[in-house]
Formats: sequence, structure tokens, C-alpha cells
Amino acid sequence: MKGWYNQYIISQRVQGNDDKVRKIRLFENNEYLKTQEIKDHLEYVFPQSECFSLAQLIESMQCNFIKIYKGQVLIIILEILKHLQQLHQQKMSHGRLNPQNIVIKLKNDKDNKLTIQQKKFTIQRVQFINYRIIDDVKYEINQIQDNYDIINCCISLISTYQKQMCELFNFIITNLKLYQNRVIEISQLVDFFNLYIQECVDQQTQKIQKNQIYPSTIFQQNVQTVQCKEGEEYGMLSKRQRCSTILSKFLETFSGQLVNNKLKYQNNSNEYDIDEQQVEIIDIGNYNQEELQIFYVFEYILKQQMMKIIWKHFGNFFESTKQNIEQIYIEVIKIINQNNQKILNDHFKPILEEYQNSKKINDEINKEIDQNYKFNIQYDEQKAKDHFFLQLKIQAQNYDINNIQSFIDNIKSQVKQSLQEYYDEILEYEIISLNFDLI
Repeated sequence: MKGWYNQYIISQRVQGNDDKVRKIRLFENNEYLKTQEIKDHLEYVFPQSECFSLAQLIESMQCNFIKIYKGQVLIIILEILKHLQQLHQQKMSHGRLNPQNIVIKLKNDKDNKLTIQQKKFTIQRVQFINYRIIDDVKYEINQIQDNYDIINCCISLISTYQKQMCELFNFIITNLKLYQNRVIEISQLVDFFNLYIQECVDQQTQKIQKNQIYPSTIFQQNVQTVQCKEGEEYGMLSKRQRCSTILSKFLETFSGQLVNNKLKYQNNSNEYDIDEQQVEIIDIGNYNQEELQIFYVFEYILKQQMMKIIWKHFGNFFESTKQNIEQIYIEVIKIINQNNQKILNDHFKPILEEYQNSKKINDEINKEIDQNYKFNIQYDEQKAKDHFFLQLKIQAQNYDINNIQSFIDNIKSQVKQSLQEYYDEILEYEIISLNFDLI
């Protein structure tokens, strides 16, 4: 996305069969996978300047911030379906296909970005992440569920045009829902979208080009003609065009700011900037390495929250009759500072405290084991902390600012489960050793 220089970070625990994990890694060949050795987890770091998740695209479009052509929606869907088709051809399935787990990379070019105006772009590749088989040892291949899930993703993307829905998009959604209720190969859906892209989309402009078509359907319907048209366009004289350059500079400056300091807006010679005043929300100067690691996870969470605030408020501005963008900058910075202060004081600090007290989870397991066994098991406090940090990174993608207690409880539950599995293996070894000694 143009102007964004932060990152989309995804971590996933590894529990599945090593051969299957390697097969998925070979298929995806993901250049943004940072963990090159398969150990306890995989971590992806996608630069937001060239990559975005389908969930981010959908949310930014729902906020009326990012604008793309209807024809581009069909092109994106087709590329996603082709990637799923290739996966199924390898006799594999994903098991957890949702917009958050689909990442789209655009060709790396300064003008090939998603923006507040419709522009032609080139998709370099689609990638799937968070495969269920990687962290669920009981998962079995299920391509039918993949097909059902990918349809929901397609409908979610098309539905961002709810206020500008044409007959073509309604017709496609109707067929997709029919498709969900029947067992059909993914290749048929690929052919379906291929057909309507060839029929309706101008490949040079990526816009819907025809006003009326005679549709071919997956299932027989009494449909003779379908009206189709492109959505609203934003020309040289539009508010979006006038604000585009200034907004890009604002976002570039904004992306590099320290989230533990309050931000202050200033206008310097008609160039909109953020003045980073040294007014600290929290002081991280004396944090040790472990505490800084926890902070960096929250830094990622904060920057993702900032993106959503900007999408919402600038999207509302562009769709309104308001003209004073300077006032919007001031309002957005104020809201971001309030949001950052709430998260750092009310969410980050309790998480840091839970991390430092993660030994208590070991103590719970120790007590449960000692009720039935009297083995001299060494309970590793550092392992509890390591599992807590890993689960924090994993759960960061599910962070909900309105439900921090559930977020904490879920992390602790997952940590206890992981530690329980670890100590169960030790316990099993002790029991086998005891039986062997008795023999």
C-alpha cells in the first residue's frame, strides 16, 4: 500500500509432520519467511509497501480509503483461485482459508501500489499462510472445505461494493452461493471467473467495459441479460487527487515514528509532517532484552491499529463534503495518541506482568502432576517464558482492543497446553524408566 513502511507479521507454531511442512514451504516458496529452519514456529514478515493481506484490502475498502476498479476485484479473485487450484493439484489443502491468511504481493514498482484512487496494478503473486496442517497434527486433507472457505473470501471482497453493486456482481454472488452447496472442482470456478474477465474486463485499463452481457452460469438459471458497470471514478479534479501527494508524505513520515512517544501534528511550508515530541507514553529506556521483545510485539499491534484509524477517518473525509484536510490530520493524530496510550498502559503493561509471572503456569502443572506422581521433574521457568512469548506473537494477529482479558486468557491457555504436552513427554519417559527398573 502506497505510503506504508511498516510490516505485516505472522507467526505460527509448528506441530505437524516435518515432511508435510517442508512440502508446503516448497510449494509456497515464500521469500518473506524469516525462520529458515523448522523448529517450534514459522515467522513471516511482509513489507506493507508491497504486500497486503486480503483482510486488509477488504477493511480498507469498506472504510472507503483504498479504491480499486471492479474489474480489478475479479482479477484478484482469479489469481487467488489459481493459487488454490495449484495447491490442490499437489494433493494438499489449506484448512484455514480466510482473508487474513491470503497475502497478495504487487509487482515492486513505485507506481504499482494500492492508493486512495483507482490505478492499474500488476499482481506478482498470491501466497497462503497459516496452513492448518502445520500446527494441527490431527488435520486431514479436505479440499472441499477449502473450496467452501475460498468462496466466502470471494463474496467478502465483492461485497465491499455493496453500495455500488451492479447486476453482474449480484449475479456472481448468487452463483458463488450455489457453488458452495454443491461439490464442484475448483477448476470450474477458475473457468467461471476467467470467462467473465474475458467478457467484461478491459485488460488495458482493468475496468469493467461492457454495459450488458448474456451470462453463462454454472447452474441453469432463468437469466437472459445482466447489466454491468464500473463504479465511481475519481478524476484529476477530485478531492482524492488533490490530497494524494500530501497524504502519501504524511503516511511515510508517520510510519517511522516511535509508538511509545506521543505524536504531534505540524504544518511546515505546506508540507504536512508529524513532529515527534519527546513526550513519552511509557519509558522503555531501562527495559531488558526480554521486556523489549514484548514491547516490539505491541509496537506491531499499535501500528496495525494506526492503519485502521487512518483508513476509517480519512475514508470518511474523502466521502464527505468536508474540505479541510488539515483538521483531519489533527483529529487523527489525537485519536492515535489516545489509542496508543490506552493500549500501552492498559494492555501492554498487564501482558508484560503476565509474562514475568509465567512461572505460575509451571506451578499449576507441577501441582497437577504431583497429585498423581512423585517424580523429581525439573520445571523450566525459561521454557514457560519462551512459550508465552511465542503465543503472544501468534495471537497478535487476533488482537481485539475491546477484549484484552480474552486475549490474555487465550495466550495463557495456549501456553499451559504447550507446557502440558512438554511435561507429559517427560512424565511418560519417567514412567517407562521406572517400569524398566522394576523389571
